[in-house]
Parts: sequence; C-alpha cells; structure tokens
Amino acid sequence: MELTLNEKKLLKEQTEYTGIHPQKFGLYIGMASMFMFFAALTSALLIKMGDFRVWQNFRLPVIFLYSTIVIIAVSVTMQASLISYRKAKFTLFRTLLFVSFLLACMFLLMQLQGWQILKQMGLPLAGNLSGSFIYLITSMHGLHIVGGLVITLVFLIFAIRSRKDPIYELRSIINPKRQLNLEMLVSYWHFIDAVWVYLYLFFYLNYR
Repeated sequence: MELTLNEKKLLKEQTEYTGIHPQKFGLYIGMASMFMFFAALTSALLIKMGDFRVWQNFRLPVIFLYSTIVIIAVSVTMQASLISYRKAKFTLFRTLLFVSFLLACMFLLMQLQGWQILKQMGLPLAGNLSGSFIYLITSMHGLHIVGGLVITLVFLIFAIRSRKDPIYELRSIINPKRQLNLEMLVSYWHFIDAVWVYLYLFFYLNYR
C-alpha cells in the first residue's frame, strides 16, 4: 500500500542526512561490530592451527551442513514474510514468520546435536583446541540466534494479537512502523544467517 503524504514527509525527514533510516543505520553499525568479532575468532583459530603440536585435525560432522541448509531456509522464509506484509497478505505473513521461528529453533537443536557428535568423536569442550574453537564459535553464534528468536517471538505475538486490528489489518493497510521493524528484523536474520554460512565454509575448509 502507498504511504500517506505525512508518512512520506516523516520518512524523508528521518533519512534526510544519510539516506538510511537512523534505526537501520544503528543496526548496520551493530552488524559490522558482530562481523569483526567473528572475524577475530576465526583469525585466532588460524593462528592456533599453525601449532601442529597442540592441534588435532578431524573431519567436520555432516550435521553442520544440514544446519546450514536450515539457516538458509530461515532467510528465505523471513524474506517471504516481509514480501507478504508489504502486499498486505497478513495471514501469510504471520504463517511464514512462525515457520521462520520454528526453523531457527531447529537450527539450534542441530547445533547441539553437532556438539554431541563432537563429544562422541573424543572432542569434549575442554579437550583439544581444535574442537574447543568449534564449541566457542558456534556458541557465540548461537547466542545471536537466541537473540533473534526472542525478538521474532515478540514480533510474532504482537502480529497475532493485532490480527483483528480495525485500523490496519481489517482494512488491508500497512502499518509503517511495523514494516520498518520487520525490515530490520529480516535484515538481522539475513546477516546472522550469512555469518553462519561464512563460518561453515571456514570450518569446512580448515577441518579435513
């Protein structure tokens, strides 16, 4: 749906200086910081790999490949939910948002299963550094996933509660503030999903 003149004016004022909404700009700064954090962790791993006396090489469990496929599916369904909202297809939007939430939960469960497989391979948390790095990096990424799940759950609850809102949903009118928040949420998921794809490829190339 088209924005009203007042909404367009407000949006223009908010993006007058950077061309990006201030809230989105803050999110992008946070994303950059998170990426540098994970880049530092993987750099430290590469340095430790150079010490063959303490480094134990092994093949990465295949469960991490499956979890990568699942996290990519999260991005797909989140993007589809945003598209549905923009088209005022609110029922489909809520369904896709719920599916995204379930897929993200599945991803976390698969990561935990990956930890169990590592333990069965003789690589406990406090074991060799090569295994400890995987626990550390995946747990840090998992915390970001949990954060995204909490925000998604809150968003989903509000979306369900407002399904009979006479101002917006019953008249097929898009709430500009909700759309902005949804766009930021989807951007966050795209970012954290891309970070995992990077981490998986990094693990795959360095654990053989």
